[in-house]
Amino acid sequence: MSKKHYIAIAAALRNITDRAARQVVVGELLTLFKRDNPRFDCQRFMEACDVA
Repeated sequence: MSKKHYIAIAAALRNITDRAARQVVVGELLTLFKRDNPRFDCQRFMEACDVA
């Protein structure tokens, strides 16, 4: 996946209004994204999803 994919996913996740549910989904995706790309910045993605 590329940066534009991560940006689009983060934008979509921000639309989840239930903050607890958003945190769960983001947490699950972090594992997948880190496995896909070892240089993936988890903190930056969490901030983009408004869960940090």
